[in-house]
Amino acid sequence: MKTTFFITLATVLSIALLITYMVKKEQRSMSQLSARVIKLVQKFHSWQTMK
Repeated sequence: MKTTFFITLATVLSIALLITYMVKKEQRSMSQLSARVIKLVQKFHSWQTMK
């Protein structure tokens, strides 16, 4: 009975860690994409003001 409990607990913890890793990775990539878009908008704005 205890073995089943510990196996279930270890499985749940490993799944939680995996989900946390994936969410953080996705947030990091989204922030990088957002930074690129902001840079492009700033370049476009500066190009427009030079006209």
